[in-house]
Amino acid sequence: MNAPSRRLPTRSNSVSTSIRRAPNHRLVDAMWRELERPPEPEPPSRRQLRGVTGVIFILFGLMKASAPALPILVGARGLEVASGPEGFSLLLGQLGVPFPLFNAWLVIAVEVVCGLGLIFSTRLQGTALLTRAFALPLTVDMAVATLVGVRNVLGQPLEVNGYLVMYQPWRLPLELSLLAGVAYLLWRPVAAREGSTWES
Repeated sequence: MNAPSRRLPTRSNSVSTSIRRAPNHRLVDAMWRELERPPEPEPPSRRQLRGVTGVIFILFGLMKASAPALPILVGARGLEVASGPEGFSLLLGQLGVPFPLFNAWLVIAVEVVCGLGLIFSTRLQGTALLTRAFALPLTVDMAVATLVGVRNVLGQPLEVNGYLVMYQPWRLPLELSLLAGVAYLLWRPVAAREGSTWES
């Protein structure tokens, strides 16, 4: 008579068990739990913050991508620049940003895509995680823009092709407001949850 065969645990089962038990994967587990959360309702004030901030970023991104609108955006109506991101890259080059053309495309994409993301992530599963993912690049974007605004206030404006650019008194208050808005959404991506460890 043949001896009864014993079932040995497969390697994949033991590996997946060890991964689930590893403490280093708590963050990954928390992120997966967040992505599985249904869309979260928000009070009108938070929806307005998302909407206004998102729309401004989308408009700024589209204006940077348009040659006719770029001189108006930077406050130099007589400035003649190449079309689209090539013109915006001149400004980044004056700031000393490496790979200005690549970063011009990157800034435009971040402002448009993440602006849309701020508006619509409240309707998507995993609202908190997605909001933070969209708010983080915009926070970095506005931190750089705010530094340029401070530089202008200190009397060191940027110059492109003989024109002073971004030397506009309204810029710094608007940039500080946008920075505060996205930083708040990064810190509090959704309304407070009872008994949640994600927000703590």
